[in-house]
Amino acid sequence: MFYPAYVNLEDRKCLVVGGGTVAERKVVAMLLSGGDVTLISPDATKLLTFLSHIGTIRWHKRQLNAGDTDGYFLVCAATDFTDINTAAFAEAHEKNKIRLVNVVDVIPQCTFAAASVVTDGELMLSISTSGKSPATSRRVREYFETLLNADSLYTLGYEAGNPVPIESQGLPYPVYLLLENRKCVVLYERKTEEIERRVLLLRQCGASVLCPAPDTVESYHLEDAFLVMAEKTSAMDASCESGDGFIREYLDEPSAGTHFTPHLVTDDNLIISIAARNSTGIEKAERLRKKLANQFENNGYGAFIEFLGARRSEILKSFPTPKKRADFFEVLIDSVEMDSGQTETCCLGLTNPNCSAECLFNWVRSGRLKHANNFVSDLLKRLSINPS
Repeated sequence: MFYPAYVNLEDRKCLVVGGGTVAERKVVAMLLSGGDVTLISPDATKLLTFLSHIGTIRWHKRQLNAGDTDGYFLVCAATDFTDINTAAFAEAHEKNKIRLVNVVDVIPQCTFAAASVVTDGELMLSISTSGKSPATSRRVREYFETLLNADSLYTLGYEAGNPVPIESQGLPYPVYLLLENRKCVVLYERKTEEIERRVLLLRQCGASVLCPAPDTVESYHLEDAFLVMAEKTSAMDASCESGDGFIREYLDEPSAGTHFTPHLVTDDNLIISIAARNSTGIEKAERLRKKLANQFENNGYGAFIEFLGARRSEILKSFPTPKKRADFFEVLIDSVEMDSGQTETCCLGLTNPNCSAECLFNWVRSGRLKHANNFVSDLLKRLSINPS
């Protein structure tokens, strides 16, 4: 499980290595959140080139050089070259101790994973499957776009095929932190319900959690900490504030930290995060959270994602390119068996919660795992041998 965090990027320095469509999405998300973005890549998409020309981003038109990641708050490597991505991670995280580093689609070289994001300008929703099923994440995102009549970051930046300016909307930058075996420190005077919820969530995500009282904190408590959470801003004295760059959250004043934890709807590895742009949208966000909790929690989505995650490595080895892998997952998830021989696209219970169609989703959530596994194996054998 990954830890959901909405990061404050306002005027913070962000680096994106790579200039393709994936890098473009990263840049757009950072700009919407007020990030100060630099791009390093020999080539760039039409939108990224346009944003550079109008001065929205800086573009160093070359490959990554040693020392390029120094001084950034967040680094994302999104090139097609493994050696460049690995070099970016090694220098940024291991040498420069930058906490927020992401290499696209390479979980071992990430401290955070990107989220599928939907926003109507007032509310922001992000979806994560903890890396186990990007295809399911996309389907849920597309459902939310329709539900809220909202935009995803995949549709912003172009009008009638032409690039347009991207301006900060004051929105947070949704990420999912990979906390497995990372040191996290929680400072509090009394264990409130909110503190208990955060500590439990950190531990569910595999973090090593320390909970010293604020008046007992010593420098060694914070040494090598990845994340520090405090009940009150006053819990951190001047020496703590000048620490070595850990990311931090203050429960009493979220805007003062580097990030905050949004309202959540969870079903095992399905995590839906909901946040309002400002205080006027808090009630709307809570109403939506309750609605989505009723729809998604304990309705089989977590089991479905876990099932797909268990077969994911096998599927990745069977198809050589990201597109072929993505196409296979689409066929796998969409397939519905019908007596008439006609084809139908699986709704994943999104538009019809009571659907009882013969599909992978319903087989898994009803416990028919043998049938589900046989279906995956048969489809994998057929399509990997005779790919379309």
